[in-house]
Amino acid sequence: MHKHSKLFLSVGLAVSCISSTAIAAGFQVNEHSANGLGRAFAGQAATPENATILTTNAAAITQFDTQQISVAVSYIDPNVDISGEINTQVASPAGTVDLPAMDGSEQNIADTAIIPAAYYIRPINDKLSFGIGAFTSYGLRTDYSDDYNALHFADDAEVKSVTLNPTLAYKVTDTLSLGLGISTTYAEAEISTSTPKAIETISGGMVPGNATIVGLEGDDWGFGWNVGVFWQPTSTTDVGLSYRAETKLELQGEVSSALRPDLNQGGQLDLNLAAITELAVNQRLTEQWSVQASVVLTDWSTFEKLEANLDDGTDLLLKQENFDDTWRGSLGVTYKVDDVWTLRAGYAYDDGAVTTENRSLSIPDTDRHWITGGVSYAIDDSSTVDFGYAYLNGREADVDKSSDRLQALGVTSTITGRQSANAHILSAQYNLSF
Repeated sequence: MHKHSKLFLSVGLAVSCISSTAIAAGFQVNEHSANGLGRAFAGQAATPENATILTTNAAAITQFDTQQISVAVSYIDPNVDISGEINTQVASPAGTVDLPAMDGSEQNIADTAIIPAAYYIRPINDKLSFGIGAFTSYGLRTDYSDDYNALHFADDAEVKSVTLNPTLAYKVTDTLSLGLGISTTYAEAEISTSTPKAIETISGGMVPGNATIVGLEGDDWGFGWNVGVFWQPTSTTDVGLSYRAETKLELQGEVSSALRPDLNQGGQLDLNLAAITELAVNQRLTEQWSVQASVVLTDWSTFEKLEANLDDGTDLLLKQENFDDTWRGSLGVTYKVDDVWTLRAGYAYDDGAVTTENRSLSIPDTDRHWITGGVSYAIDDSSTVDFGYAYLNGREADVDKSSDRLQALGVTSTITGRQSANAHILSAQYNLSF
């Protein structure tokens, strides 16, 4: 293999293959209900307004004395931009050579997404309730253009997942309920890095542009569990505590490379979906007014690296991710205008999963502020519709990354710049009680 091919292959192997959509920390998805979005998901585990409560608190499904169905869909329109410059130095017998600086800027790297969810709850008797939900808690889709000068740092990435979550809950007393759920998650991923078009010119045609450096695709089923507590210490106060355990996935599939034929074989990529803990409060002030609050912790620190295990026994380290645990705090208010209309508003601060040291093009993650509003309309005594809107404003953050693998070859390739992100989310939902 030519030395230029080795150079740019090393760049690709040194970078991460997962990108953030700037919607939540890492690649977490919060959009499970329209009514929850309206108050920035504040008090979500303690506010059983409809069947969507099943996602965040298994115990709270005991609060319904009739069967419940909820169907929701969310439209996410993210805008993630990178501005920066790529500088490369090559060590040669004659000394260090500085290659011409290249533009490292790109706009709209995160695609729009539509996220559906569906739930069903059925009381078995006055103590025991059953429910099942289909939703997603993790996913992403990012795609850099073919003309981007840093495709060797990040090209495209897609992770899709769906979780089926049957749940049982038991009312221990009139004020205390406990719940347990068993979840089955299917996930599939397609991840790749490529050579930029500009490389073909710089190398004199020895390295083709837009050639796959390394690509992976695979899928797997994973299993997990979740528990919840729903407590009413007073007639106007609801408290929810829930925990959704980590789901471990071993994505089985194929590895491909246009530059390294020996990499074209089967492989496996471990991808763990982080555990989530929520403490929530719903406080009714009057018959019309109530306030909600939540603190959510996500155990992202278990996501340390992306490493593919090839069929020939080779371990292919893609990148040390070194995610940090994250927290999310939210406050919401609900105003019941009358028996037909309900209004909601909320604010949330969402902590990013990566530090400046670990932030890269492939993980343009940062802290976010959520400003939300929503409305519900009662069609009749048994059916309602909910609508929610959120604007997310991400904090601008520095991007400054280089490759240790390039340094080992006497080459340093660095991108420095800024990342900015915002998003609009619209959700709609239909609820039926029967």
